[in-house]
This record gives sequence, structure tokens and C-alpha cells, in this order.
Amino acid sequence: MVKESIILLFTVLSILCSFSIVSAEGGVQQPPERYKSSSNDDTESKAPSRFIKFAEDENYVYYLDKQDSGWVRRPYTMDKYVIEAWVKMVPYEYAIHDMYSPEIDDSRYFLEHYLVDPPNKKIQFMCEIEVEGGRPHNNVTQRKYDHKNWEPLIPESVEDTVFHAVVDKYGKTNENNTWKTIDEIIEGLFTVRVMKEIIQMGKI
Repeated sequence: MVKESIILLFTVLSILCSFSIVSAEGGVQQPPERYKSSSNDDTESKAPSRFIKFAEDENYVYYLDKQDSGWVRRPYTMDKYVIEAWVKMVPYEYAIHDMYSPEIDDSRYFLEHYLVDPPNKKIQFMCEIEVEGGRPHNNVTQRKYDHKNWEPLIPESVEDTVFHAVVDKYGKTNENNTWKTIDEIIEGLFTVRVMKEIIQMGKI
């Protein structure tokens, strides 16, 4: 009887010891995905960049603003298109830092507006805006479109670099681009009719 009691006591003690060891080990463990999931959430919630870095030189780092750039109808035409491009030029000393973000920086930069004609390999400068310590204002006077302002590309110039970066992003043609509103169709037809009348009058 005493022997059986001793065996039972040892059995109970061994069971209790095993429970305490398991609970102690479990107490120091952290959920395996606790911190990974929060970092993934931060990555997923972060909006994609609107800027594409495409070049740099000893003075500036160049970013294409893909949100406000793209194919637009060429003025005074019905079925011809050009690429409108906004380029952000950030001084090299700011943009080389690892933590630099073109989305949040507002210290000092330039915005340049271009029209790009891929089939004819020409570019037209519209305006340049200098921004210091804030956002640009929406009251900038730009050059009016003029077919005489198209410029041929000069190799290794800033315009040449912008041209090729824009074409790489949006392609050389935009065959699928069509009018989305009846107002644009009417405007295009009216423009063509007026141009024909001017040509018949010998003004062009």
C-alpha cells in the first residue's frame, strides 16, 4: 500500500512538472506573425508613387509625374495625339539622400511642362515653374500651343532625355485613344471646318 502511494505521488509530481515546463516555455513565446503582419499592412496601405525617376546629372534628378502626364488630343486636329508630360526637377544635393521622397519634399524644385510628338521625334516646351518651400500655384501663364514651336531633338540634351523617357513610358502611338464626350467631337469638327474655311480664304 505504501509502495503504491509512493508510485502515485511520483506520477502526480512528474505530471505537474511537465505542465509547469510547458507553460513556462509557452509564456515566453510571441505570436510568430505578429510583427510581420503589421509591417505588411504598412506596405500594402502605402500608396504607389506618382513619380518615376528617369534620369540624373550633376545638377538635377528628373522625375516624370505619371499622374498628370499622358496622351492628349493635339490642338486643332481631330485624330492626332501627343503626349503631355510634367517633369519634376529636384536639385541633386536633395535627391541623392536615401530617405528622399519626391512625394513629400517641398523644399525647392522645378516643374517643367512639355508636349511630346513621338512619330516626328519633336518636343515643345510649354512652361517652367520654380517652387520653393511649398506647392506650385495654379495661376502660371504658359505658352500657347503653336505648331511652329516644335523643336527637333538635340542628342544628350535635357529635352532629348525627357523625350525618350516619356516615349518609353507611353509608347510611340496611341491608336486606341478616342474621344470620350460629345463635346470633344463637336469641338474637333468645328475646328476642322474653321481651318478649311481659313485655307479657302488664302489665310494659310
